[in-house]
Amino acid sequence: MDPPKGHSLKDWLRTTAHLADLLPTEVSVDRMLEAGGQGVVHLGRVDGVCAAVKVYYPGQLEQRVQREIAALQSVSCPSIVRLLWHGAVEVQGQRLEVVATEYVEGVPLNRMLETRALNHDELGVLAFDVASAIEAMWARRIVHRDVKPSNVLMRPNGRACVIDLGLARHLDETSLTDSGTTWGTRGYMSPEQWRCTKSLSCHSDMFSLGILLVEASAARHPSARDQRQLLAMALHETLPAEAAHWGHAGLLKQMLSPTAHRRPLPGQVREELAQYQST
Repeated sequence: MDPPKGHSLKDWLRTTAHLADLLPTEVSVDRMLEAGGQGVVHLGRVDGVCAAVKVYYPGQLEQRVQREIAALQSVSCPSIVRLLWHGAVEVQGQRLEVVATEYVEGVPLNRMLETRALNHDELGVLAFDVASAIEAMWARRIVHRDVKPSNVLMRPNGRACVIDLGLARHLDETSLTDSGTTWGTRGYMSPEQWRCTKSLSCHSDMFSLGILLVEASAARHPSARDQRQLLAMALHETLPAEAAHWGHAGLLKQMLSPTAHRRPLPGQVREELAQYQST
């Protein structure tokens, strides 16, 4: 069933009943969770498992969606959201990609930081869980490229879960990035990512994790997300007071090194923070 004439496709997709008619029987939707620039997300189920069902608007780069699917299929980690189903629906002669992931009950880190900073133990858990996700992706030679507060969900039990692999770069595949184009979010990119370096490694994600931890320690970004100012701050030498008082400030400084190979590998971070491993 297509939208009636004069009705916006984006508005039409917000209605659960419309989407339900297009999906296979094993996928159901109950209510809309959010609508953003890329698509609409509904709460639903896949074979009985609670799911977030995202329908991408027309015009989204289909190959990027497919690479996110491939990344989710290849990586298994408790701190990365699980893929449950993927497919496509046709509306008005247009193919719309649909990706269903496990529904992670929790609060995006950016929203949590609107009200408070994380304490030192919470910082340890956050660092351990996100480093675990980076390590699992790097084992498949995948770089996330967009580690930031809005891409981390904090579960009710305090554990962190990394979401949105839409910008993930598979090193064994042809780049989708145009020459001279930087993909990522200002204020969180590593120096090499900011310079449009194509041969990124997990060290780039580790820099982003470092910025994430500095922000979480004070509930404010160190440079108000100004990328140029951030790279000029030499955080690897002098941390803001809140981060400097964390018991693992030395490790954090290493993550923020302007030189990629001087940053710790995610496994080294996990080893130092082993006390924060989930039991």
